[in-house]
Amino acid sequence: MAAALGRGEGTGREARGLERRAGWAVAAGVTAVSFAALLVRLSSAPAEALAFYRLGMALGVLLPWSLLFRREAYRRLTRAEWGLGLMAGLFLGLHYVTWFYSLQHTSVLSSTVLVTLQPFFVLAIGYGLWRRRVTARAAVGLALAIAGGLLIGGGDLQVATSSLRGDLLALGAAALVSVYLVVGEVQRRRQELLSYVCVVYGTAVGVIGLMALARGVPLAGFAARDWWLFAGLAVGPTLLGHTVFNWALAYVPASRVAVAILGEPVGATLWAWLFLAEVPTGVQLAGAALILAGVGWYQAAAAPSLSVHGLSIPEDPEGGSGVPPGRR
Repeated sequence: MAAALGRGEGTGREARGLERRAGWAVAAGVTAVSFAALLVRLSSAPAEALAFYRLGMALGVLLPWSLLFRREAYRRLTRAEWGLGLMAGLFLGLHYVTWFYSLQHTSVLSSTVLVTLQPFFVLAIGYGLWRRRVTARAAVGLALAIAGGLLIGGGDLQVATSSLRGDLLALGAAALVSVYLVVGEVQRRRQELLSYVCVVYGTAVGVIGLMALARGVPLAGFAARDWWLFAGLAVGPTLLGHTVFNWALAYVPASRVAVAILGEPVGATLWAWLFLAEVPTGVQLAGAALILAGVGWYQAAAAPSLSVHGLSIPEDPEGGSGVPPGRR
């Protein structure tokens, strides 16, 4: 179980194998998170409630397991590492609420495309912290994926009073989740998965709950259908999506995860077609193909130069948590 949940520090063939596994895991996670926009649109609950129960239900599944099998991991955390986990949770909670509000003011496609522009923020943070540069080949893949996203958005990505607010909220959500991903890349090198995501999700639930209380947003009294949708958001996009991303961040850089998430609009388009009767146009289908090609191109081109094994992360002045590699 420890090996399935953790990170090894092997080199050579072992390291490449771990990176390949992480890549496939991220692809599966992207499929899971692509259901989020559909589930949010189907619910009549407010944004704070959607975010609160999406994370709260996932935490209810993970926390007992963590306390039973990973309790020692919490005791090993330094003050700085607790701070990083709380920071990641704060930004994740703000991301969810901001993005869910954007879906109430703009379309599924527009919001999903804009929120997946996070690679630009992740790459900017990576350059500022570690002077990471994107190779020309990788930049071509990123450009193709972004172009595909704009094609999927189509005519909906327009500056209009009715949708501008939602579009700006989606862009803000992209910036917020970028910080969460970069913190995850730093901390998952030092902390095993379950204790990390429980700290992050727990913090995010607390932040969202306080926001709901301050705004007078109810967290109870919803229809049975909404509770099922909350559970769907917890199981799919959260447990099988973001939790998988956090596992992969121990093996690959946040930029590769962020670029892979550009594929989310492809799935969102498919589910909107099947369940909301929003039939994609030929241009949008071409955009989906560009996204898939661009994401694949970027992953292949960036893998050698942006490998997490060569990453130099600023040292924690209090030292790492000392988690054995096999228990990450």
